[in-house]
Amino acid sequence: MIPPSTKEIIDIGDSKYAVIVAVARRARALSEDKKNDEDYRLSSMVTDALSEIISGTIKISS
Repeated sequence: MIPPSTKEIIDIGDSKYAVIVAVARRARALSEDKKNDEDYRLSSMVTDALSEIISGTIKISS
């Protein structure tokens, strides 16, 4: 995945900090679900969370 630009991140939420908090919360939820998997990696959870938020699968609420 190519890292998104700051402009893309700001367009998603009110601020880039709101997007970062949303990504962190989603990554935490994903990691709780997959903790017992053999190929568990936190970095992949963050990537998955970011891609879900960018694609619009997960919405950021204020």
